[in-house]
Amino acid sequence: MRSRSSTHLGFTLLAAILTACSGPLPHRHIAGADDVECGVVASANDERCFARTPEVSKEPPYTLHFIEFDDQGWLYPDTNADGYVKEMGAAHGQLDRAVADVRSQLDDGKRVLLLVYVHGWKHSAAHDDRDVRRFRQMLADAAYLDEKRPTAEDASKRRVVGIYVGWRGAGRFSAENPLVYLSFWSRKNAALHVSEGAARELFGRLRALRERVNHEDVRRPPLRTVVIGHSFGAWVVFSALSPSLLELLASPVDAARDASSAAARSAWRRARLRQAADIVVLVNPAFEASRYQPVHHLAQRLKLADYEPPVLLLVTSTADRATRQLFPVGRFVNTIFQHPFVSDEQERATKHTPGFMDLYQTHSLTREPSAQVAECSGWADSPLDVAGPNGPDVSAESEAARIERLKINASLEARRHAAWRNYVAAHPGGLPPDWEWRYCGGAFIRHKAALNPGSLVWNVLTDDTLVRDHSDIMREPLHAFLRQLYLDLPR
Repeated sequence: MRSRSSTHLGFTLLAAILTACSGPLPHRHIAGADDVECGVVASANDERCFARTPEVSKEPPYTLHFIEFDDQGWLYPDTNADGYVKEMGAAHGQLDRAVADVRSQLDDGKRVLLLVYVHGWKHSAAHDDRDVRRFRQMLADAAYLDEKRPTAEDASKRRVVGIYVGWRGAGRFSAENPLVYLSFWSRKNAALHVSEGAARELFGRLRALRERVNHEDVRRPPLRTVVIGHSFGAWVVFSALSPSLLELLASPVDAARDASSAAARSAWRRARLRQAADIVVLVNPAFEASRYQPVHHLAQRLKLADYEPPVLLLVTSTADRATRQLFPVGRFVNTIFQHPFVSDEQERATKHTPGFMDLYQTHSLTREPSAQVAECSGWADSPLDVAGPNGPDVSAESEAARIERLKINASLEARRHAAWRNYVAAHPGGLPPDWEWRYCGGAFIRHKAALNPGSLVWNVLTDDTLVRDHSDIMREPLHAFLRQLYLDLPR
């Protein structure tokens, strides 16, 4: 009897740990304004910035909104709603305020670059979370680069706006607590709820904004949107956006006109501008490849007349042990009662992420810093990247020196991108099956010859030269690669 009671108590304690059921409260419960400077430095040190949304930076100019969801995927309750406690403050209005801000700037005639980031496992919207700190820096860098972009092509600059989508990615644990690894199943389940909840409202409203404003000038649309998801956050993004992505990919395939015709390409470009995002980037995505297979299948069938930049980019690193090793173990437990499978491919796809499915990999990506091409001569690594993974955690580089290096790098990337456009122009009708390209920063991509070279979905497998582990997603070499892909989009 005592043994059975002890066993029951053990399971009860384990369940309490795994469900991480502490009362959920938002990190951002104060409705902010532009009365307090909350840029990259201030937001990390000024307590007035810690719980507010948005954070407004005046130099460089950007606005960072936070939208938080609970474990059921709901926004936090309004002041008069059941479940509200005073610690939730004004968190319920986060989504409304973010969308209203973007809409207001567009209505004022401003052009907007909107960056949306959905964090993954072990992260949150806390002011000192590593992903929050690095996303702030990404927005600041985007604003710096926009300020210095030549004006010949653009009569007006873009206002940089960020939306950081937060959820309880670590449950009740801190990211440094070893017990956080026990939260894998509960956090995956929470991500599932978030993906099916109010996150869909967010992306639906962003799509409605883009449909309203992105309809006249295909070359210079008012609202540019990049959506990035990491780990389980990639599942939130993919689950919310994959139906519209499938619709976009299917439209030329099933339309009456020839999918390779100029008319089809023009119609498809207009449809792309009305999607929720111009490009969706998923880094070390932590969801099963069986959910991704329909997108891969349709993307391989679609062949447009000429090259178009990808609408969906997945980047998975072989150095990511969480998705390479831990994820299949977790899925093995979940799929015990899902047999039989109709094929070995299907069984493997239920246990592995898209990046670790050989059949679905479209490109390989590695980094060779010493192999810079002529257009990139002078491109410089950050001191942290030069030092390598065993170097210091904090760079000794001054902020002024970092910004100057970033601007020089960006100008070289633009020059290299001009060479890329010449390469594309030299291949009318689409890129060759074995195409490859070397980017500034040393990233080298090669297409798998057996697959569609013009696929609008890139499932890229990289290694530790670009992404060193599961959470190493904010370093300069990877950002340089992404910046150069962004240059492919009409500005």
